[in-house]
Amino acid sequence: MKYTASFKRSLLTIGISLLLGSHPTQAQLPGNADSDTAVPTTATEILPVPTSSQEVLPDPLGLPGESDPIEDVLTPELRKLLFDPSVDRPKILFQPAIPTRGSDGLAILRPDVRLADTEEVIAPSMPRSVFTAPTETVAVDEQRIAVASAPERTTRRAWIPQSLHARANKFRQRGRPLNRLEQQFARYLNTQRGRDVGVGAERLPFALFEMDAAKPSNNIRFRLEAGYDWEFPDRAEFFWSRLGGKGPSLTVPTESSVDYQDLRLAIEVGGPKFSATTELPLRFINPTELENTGGLGDLILTTKTVMVDGERFRLTQVLRNQLATGTAKSGRGNGHVSMEPGVVAAYQWTDRTMIHSELKLWFPIGGEPGFSGPILRYGFGAANLLYDSDTFAILPTFEVVGWSVLNAQRTGTLGAITSIDGEDIINIYPGMRIVRDFGGDYGMFDFGINGGFAVTSRHWYDSLIRMDLRWSF
Repeated sequence: MKYTASFKRSLLTIGISLLLGSHPTQAQLPGNADSDTAVPTTATEILPVPTSSQEVLPDPLGLPGESDPIEDVLTPELRKLLFDPSVDRPKILFQPAIPTRGSDGLAILRPDVRLADTEEVIAPSMPRSVFTAPTETVAVDEQRIAVASAPERTTRRAWIPQSLHARANKFRQRGRPLNRLEQQFARYLNTQRGRDVGVGAERLPFALFEMDAAKPSNNIRFRLEAGYDWEFPDRAEFFWSRLGGKGPSLTVPTESSVDYQDLRLAIEVGGPKFSATTELPLRFINPTELENTGGLGDLILTTKTVMVDGERFRLTQVLRNQLATGTAKSGRGNGHVSMEPGVVAAYQWTDRTMIHSELKLWFPIGGEPGFSGPILRYGFGAANLLYDSDTFAILPTFEVVGWSVLNAQRTGTLGAITSIDGEDIINIYPGMRIVRDFGGDYGMFDFGINGGFAVTSRHWYDSLIRMDLRWSF
């Protein structure tokens, strides 16, 4: 006896519905799909009665050699209704599985199978491999149906080696906070470019530390400066006078490295085209061979005269005069008057960036002939407006300054005199200023910190740090 493919699919659908709990429908077991007769409702119409006791019905699902998947979910009552030819086969109603949660918090699904002409609930038993816990009851629509409680499960975590791609993704996930911070900073810079200028734009011409500003102003500045490892301090009599002459005593070994600290007070007063600055230093010397000392250093007078004052470009003549007010024997001064004329320029590259440059020539007046000599100074710098508002601004700076000792002498390690002709020194100075405008009669204050270091084998000081506190009025 053979069954059609439609009949096999119908039985398989019943089993899957019992396992998964399909939506509420009213279904009948279909007959032979090749027949045009009405849908049968009895067992004898669906399953033909064997003609002999030896005749065995074939596997309804046509899966020889394999276990029947419906065997684990059919109760004896359902099996009798489906396969016993002596029982009339009524209609079967399916109600979807009612989701509940067990003691371990896992979801539990159990379908409700009901005969259409009775109130009897036929609940198929779940496979033992799925649920083995006792059942609970849950009230739904004023009826009580049996549901299964989920058993407690123990999870074992197995270590699986990650692929290179997975490790790369994990590394990217760790870097996302930095990426978000970078994106927020970029968005902030974009918003700053479109806003009106604030107090920071006014301070761009005065942001640098090592180089003079091309624009005159009215301000009082306190500066703390510390330089370390000044090499050959009497070279060209720029820092000290000649050792053993007007300068400190000649020692063996010769003084070849000096640390110093300066506390400087500078007052600049002027107008839009001209200003004069007085700078009074207190200098403290820490040699390696001589004794430490401190006191008044050389007084400095500087004048500025604007020659070109354009909308974006400004050119100013600068004259720096150093007076011998410090004691040369103790190393607090160089023992002679010196002058440093030159020009400084500033160019407004953008609304938020200004470029500075300088060219000066330092020469001694009254120094020891042949030992002291001229020094050419040149520099380039830039100041940028990182943050700007009506009362607060942050301005990072960067400067590159070079010196060329044109023709001079210095005292060597063992006291021998060495001639210098064209010795080049280049330093780099990064820094930052913070500007705060309190308004009213208090004026504007800015605080800056700046560092410097040599990038050439020869140097004045090997490293330097300075801090500024300036009041502009």
